[in-house]
Amino acid sequence: MAKRIDEVEALYQRAVAACGASDWEGAIRLTEQALAREPELASLHYLLGNCQLELAEHEAALQAYSRCLGLAPRYPLSAEATAQQALCRTRIDIGNGIRPATEPLAAGQVVPVSVLICSADSGRFARTEGMYRHLLREVPHEIVLIDDARSLAEGYNRALQQARHDIVLLAHDDVGILSPDFAARLLRGMRCHDLVGIAGTRRLVGGAWHFAGYPHLAGQVGMPGGDGGYVVTLYDVKERETKGLQALDGLLLATRRDTALRLKFDQDSFDGWHLYDLDFSLRASREGLDCATCNDILVVHGSQGSYDGHWLRYAQRFLDKHKGRVDPMPGLVFKPELVSLPLRSADEWQLLTQHLISASART
Repeated sequence: MAKRIDEVEALYQRAVAACGASDWEGAIRLTEQALAREPELASLHYLLGNCQLELAEHEAALQAYSRCLGLAPRYPLSAEATAQQALCRTRIDIGNGIRPATEPLAAGQVVPVSVLICSADSGRFARTEGMYRHLLREVPHEIVLIDDARSLAEGYNRALQQARHDIVLLAHDDVGILSPDFAARLLRGMRCHDLVGIAGTRRLVGGAWHFAGYPHLAGQVGMPGGDGGYVVTLYDVKERETKGLQALDGLLLATRRDTALRLKFDQDSFDGWHLYDLDFSLRASREGLDCATCNDILVVHGSQGSYDGHWLRYAQRFLDKHKGRVDPMPGLVFKPELVSLPLRSADEWQLLTQHLISASART
């Protein structure tokens, strides 16, 4: 038994090394040899599927991922196999000329929107303004710019005073939205929920919403990748909307103006650029408001968060303010296991999202 395990491990490591050298055929041969000795090892089926996907052997890859998932692996392998399986189906669709489905904006759904942006970068704001003008072209809207905000909390409070419409969208100036039907998806979310974002958590741990890790997170966020593609972190995309969340990421938030004016952003405690969003969304959820993610709105964030001394100071303020309501910080440097996937295009991302949601609906 021990000898067989050692043989399987040696073959697995050689297969991984072959993958690192892009020798997909060699990796497949080694993985199949390992599977002949240990067919009940989910990670081997997953590795085989990845190699076959790289070679565009989609039907074979689908079978490998199905065998992997049939062995009921634990997270993150379960989520990784599910994501790769959806990617395989996506590439089959693209090969067959299938385009992502778009959500129509019915006349009865049209509600005016105020977009609130804090930006001191005129070039970045011009690009962002143009994006929203295009995405909201069928919806009455306004863009409210605060170009001298002392903090995001202070800037948003000022922008809320200027906003004229019932729905307010609070957005970072380095956010790109890839969903062409963004208006329909946003307004659908706002018909059902009180506060909407694109990523969040059911359980808040420490000073970052994603610290809770699996299975508490919801949504997805992309970052720019190589060759015009994207690297997408899939927190959880099992349904179009995930409701009942405790906190939301502030890179994109939508709510009603009267709700935001009543709650207000705490510009005294959060007089910088961190934690204003967790404080706002946590207070909203504690009041019984339904905080939710719209998991089918595709957002690319131009920058990653920095967990430096400034962030740590505001995280401590947040924890002090909500003492007894938030689980303590898991450590100064904490990286929960997350699932990320490199994608080639916006169409690939949209189709992947559709497959992930429809697959969960079937189970």
